[in-house]
Parts: sequence; structure tokens; C-alpha cells
Amino acid sequence: MRRRDARRGTRAVGRNGWRGIGLGGARLGPGVLSLGLLLLGAPLPAAAGAPPSAVRVNDGAVRNAMQDELARSMADLHLGDESRPYYVAYTISDLDQATVNATLGAVTVAHGYRGRVLRTDLRVGDPGFDNTNFEGGARVDTIPFEDDYAAIRRELWLRTDEAYKTALETLARKRAAAEGQAGAGEDDAAVGDFSKEPPAHLEVPFPSGAAEPDALRETARKLSALLAEFPDIQTSRVSATYAIVRRRFASSEGSFVDDFQRTTRIDVVADTQAPDGMKLRSFVPFTALTPSGLPPLPQMEKAVRAMAKELVAMRTAPVATSGAGAVLFEGLAAPQLVKQLLGDQIAGTPPPRTAQAGSDEGNDQPALASKLGQKVAAPLLGAVDDPTLGAGPGGAPLFGAYKIDDEGVPAQRVPVIEHGVLKGLLMSRTPRKEIAHSNGHARAPRFASPRARVGTLIVTGAHPVARSGLVGELGKIAKTGGVTTYVVRLLDDETLPGSEGDDLMALLSFGLGSHGPPPVRPLVVYRLDHGKETLVRGVLLENLLPRSLKDIAAVGSEPTVDNYLDGGAGFSGVPSTIISPPLLVSDVDIRRQTGRNRKPPLYPSPLALPDKKPGKAPDRPVPAAPASASSVGAQQPRPLM
Repeated sequence: MRRRDARRGTRAVGRNGWRGIGLGGARLGPGVLSLGLLLLGAPLPAAAGAPPSAVRVNDGAVRNAMQDELARSMADLHLGDESRPYYVAYTISDLDQATVNATLGAVTVAHGYRGRVLRTDLRVGDPGFDNTNFEGGARVDTIPFEDDYAAIRRELWLRTDEAYKTALETLARKRAAAEGQAGAGEDDAAVGDFSKEPPAHLEVPFPSGAAEPDALRETARKLSALLAEFPDIQTSRVSATYAIVRRRFASSEGSFVDDFQRTTRIDVVADTQAPDGMKLRSFVPFTALTPSGLPPLPQMEKAVRAMAKELVAMRTAPVATSGAGAVLFEGLAAPQLVKQLLGDQIAGTPPPRTAQAGSDEGNDQPALASKLGQKVAAPLLGAVDDPTLGAGPGGAPLFGAYKIDDEGVPAQRVPVIEHGVLKGLLMSRTPRKEIAHSNGHARAPRFASPRARVGTLIVTGAHPVARSGLVGELGKIAKTGGVTTYVVRLLDDETLPGSEGDDLMALLSFGLGSHGPPPVRPLVVYRLDHGKETLVRGVLLENLLPRSLKDIAAVGSEPTVDNYLDGGAGFSGVPSTIISPPLLVSDVDIRRQTGRNRKPPLYPSPLALPDKKPGKAPDRPVPAAPASASSVGAQQPRPLM
């Protein structure tokens, strides 16, 4: 039986006898993700010879529990003369994840996690004005992961009861806030809180197999071992995750969805310092739907070696100078830039209202959400978001592909930009004045409420240019004088495993005294001078804003696919994809990185010593064996954990 003491959490037996600690019935949010992974995923040794725990599987029990409790809640749940629920939805997500971390050929973490979470969306009032889009959000709880009808239904009953009481309190506060704010009632009546959509039905057979660490262990170990060949690299790590999420969604409108999503990602990250102490970093990601879909190992090893060689060369590269610049973003840097300038700016879900007049969190509204029908980019630029796309260029897997969103609405292809004009926004069932209905883009991290997010965002150019043509365009810009041209191939990613907080503080300190956003930090930059590329370091890109889309002067012809997890890591994030060709931005403020740096290590890495080779332990005298294996104090072998 689950303990209701949230301080102790809940315990669930997983595969191979290890136990994970849940977070009880707490209302979880995105900020608890790292803590949740730490607690839920920590493996403990099983008793010697103990058989794996048997887990009851009965798909019908889960579906029946959801639908039976939905019907009862809509029929019987009420409190005196208070409003009854007009909408209830349950989302049960079965989580199965394997994680392996390694460094220099040594595995540091290898564990699996299985669990189940319930998100309850309950609405009181009516679609024109209800308890949502205000303070708070959907309730998320851990529940038993065995398919036991009685246990699951009891959890649904308790969570629905709690959600109903909270919804009544929230609706009362929202009504009081609306009455005290001039014009709020007219705006709310005109827009409403929940759009009417037809019920959706989808059932996808769930494949056999589980996320096991063994599927990633050798790959992570071998990739990490390669970096032992580069003693100038101070730290390195490989983080590999394979997540399987089965989603079952049922609503009082009659929708039922039973589908799944699989994601695999390996990040190889390396850090070092220049002789002057400047911190340098690079990384290379590999993504697939399953571990078997990853690129061949020799191909991944080649990419890791190339990254490491480039990072070592960066130590002695010249530091860039401040001034006006024109930048060609190519490779992974192109979709990374698109995410910042476009992907994060086109959600149409209105920001939540607050109880204080004049503070409707308008500052949280994406920059482009209020610019429908306006020119927001160069005329040569186009963009669509199409979650229904099955594969990317060259058959590349797409994290952002799905059929029905997290509010039970079929995914739709949304034209976003046409000839530089903003034509559409990504919508959930929370309407806005310009768009009354969802287009199937409500997506939720496992521990938060659904909001409009990117599915598969594809950027195109009206007149694609080969790379030689893009370099030629940079040369033309340079001839005008006063502009330095650069090629950027990789931007920093704060979601990378092991990213350090002092790097973020350093970036913020560079922005002190300015009124723009924090600068963008490119990791791999080449200065282009008369067609010659020179590796440089210490570059910051300032004032890169959504309006910079208007400064795109040319678009390349070879797109890059960036699969990422938005709003979390592993099973908790929202699988998303951005596909973009190289982008030439004609006006970028270049700033030289300044400030004090920590001194690099005073003496070389032991990997640099001539008589030490990676993977070979130094010779040591072998102690004499004890006289008897049963002697007092004789040490017995300890299992590796």
C-alpha cells in the first residue's frame, strides 16, 4: 500500500529487484524534475539470486478504471450548490527509461526506472469562463504502475476529488479578480477559456521490450574512452538515455488515446581551458527513436574525434574582436538559432491571468504571438510546423512526430511564416481573440500542464543557395567595410548534462549594463576572411532577437535536423524537432568575451604522461596472499555497483 506521507514518498518495486522512491501525491512542477530523476532512478542492489519482480499487466484494467471513474465523476461529483465539473480528463503515462553515463571508458551510472504518473484536468464553470488559465495548473501525481483495477480507480477517485475542491477555490478567486479588473469581464466573454473540439480516438499497439541500460552501456563506454586520447581536454562525459512513454488519455467528451513515444539521445560533452584560463566547451549529440536506430559506431566515433580535435585546437585560437558582424549559422547552429528566434516565440496559448490588476503576465507572452499578419522575417523565409511528418531529410527520425496532442486534438500542419509574414500560431484548446480553436499543438512535460509547443518545425528558403554561394554572400558583405564575417557551427545548450552554473553567471555578467537579452554563446566559431576560415574563441552574439529574422539575407540548401526534449530531460521532456538549412544573418553584434578567468591546472593531466596509456593501470607490487582464505581479516571480493 502507498504511504501518504509525502516526506517519505512512495516505494515501488522495479525490474531486477531495485526500488525507486516516488514523490507521493505532491503537485509536481518542472522545477522538481532533476530531484525526481535522482530519487526515482537510484538503483539499489537486489538480494543475491532474487528473481525479477513480476508486474501484473492488464490493459483492460487501466482503460476500464479511467472510463468508469470518468463517468461516475461527471454524474455524482458535486458540493452543495457549487458548479459541477463540465469537463474531466485523465492522462496516465507509463514511464520506462534507461540511463547510462560514462567518462574515459568507465561507466559511472547505469540504471533503469519504471513508474506511472497521472495528470488530472478538471474544469468547473463553463467553457466561456472556468478555473483554468489562472493561478495553478493541472495536478500530477505518481500512482501504482501495476495494472490493478481497484488500486488505479481508487487513485483516480482521490485525485479527482482533490482536483474538484481546488478547482472550486480557483474559480472563486478568478471571478473575484475579474470583477475587480476593469474590462476583464468583456475580454473573458469574448475569448473564453476552452474551445469545443470533436472527440478523438487512437489506439496504437504497444510494442514488447523495455528500456534496458545494457542497450546503451557499451556505446557510451566506447565513445567516452575515445576522449582519453586527448589529454588537453580537462573533463568529458557521455550521457545516454532511452525512454519509452506509453500514454493513455480519456476525457468526459468521449476521447480515448492509447499510444506511445520512444526517444534515444546520447550527448558527448567535453570541456577544457585555454592557457589564459578561458573556458571552452563542445559537444556532439546523437539521436534516434531506439538504440538500434543510432548511427553506426564508427560514424559516431569519427564525429567524437572531430569534435575533440577541434576543441583542443580552440585552446590556442585567437580571441575574437568586438564589432559589427555578419554570421552564417550552419550545421546544428541553424536549428538552434531557429528555436530561439522562432520556435519559442510562436505559441498562441495566452499567458495565465493573475489576481492583480494590470499584471496578466503579458511579459510572458511569446514575442511573435501578437504579430499575426505582420512581416516578421525576410521575404525569402518560410516555416511550417507539421507533427504529422513521418521522417526528416534522408529518413532522419523525428522526435516531434505525433498524431494526437495532450488535449485529445489531432495534430495539424500549421503554416507559420509565408514570404516573411506570420500566418499562424501553435494553439492549444485555450483560445485567443484571433484563433478560436486548437490546431493540435497542446503538449505537456510529464510534470506540468499542456501548453502550445513546437512539434516538427521546418524552415525553408524561397531561393536556396549552395554553401559556396553563402560564402560568396559573406564576402560581398565584407567588402562593404566595417563588418567582420563569421561561420558559427554550434551554440551552447544550457540543458546539456553537466552544464555549469558559473558559465551562466558569466554570461549574465557580460550583459550587465545593457538592455537587451543575455548574449548567445557560440561554441564553435570560425572567422571568414577572403574565403579562409580561422578558428576563434571568446565570441558572444548580442541582441539576437526575433526581429533578427528580418536580417536573414540568404538560406542554404542542406537542412540539419535537431531532435531535442523541451521542458525537461528523458521521459519528462516534450520530444520536439526543428529542421533548418544554413541561415546567413547580415547584422549581428559581436562582442569579445571579457572578464577574469580561473587559472588552468598548474601541471599536466596524467593522461599526458608518456608512460601512461589509456586503459592501462600502472604496475604495482602484488601483496602476498594470506595464509588461509578463512584467516581473520581476510577481505572478500565486493560486488561492483
